[in-house]
Amino acid sequence: MNRYENKTFENQHLVLDDGVFINCVFKNCSLEYSGGDVYVQNCQGEGCQLVWRGAAQRTVFLLQGLGLMAPPTAPVPPDQPRRVQ
Repeated sequence: MNRYENKTFENQHLVLDDGVFINCVFKNCSLEYSGGDVYVQNCQGEGCQLVWRGAAQRTVFLLQGLGLMAPPTAPVPPDQPRRVQ
């Protein structure tokens, strides 16, 4: 397993599987998880996106189907400019 302690990750795509993260900070990262072994302790994340793959994605679908996890919401489109006629 890859081990990271007291590290700040910024603007990166990280695969969490087979990782150990202790006292880490994730800023504006894409965090990918496929259901493998991972250990996270005392970490913080801000502005991150979670990407579920494989077994992890199937687990998310199960939890959503059971009503135990909310499905993602669609982003609100910006207001369209108005045309003057």
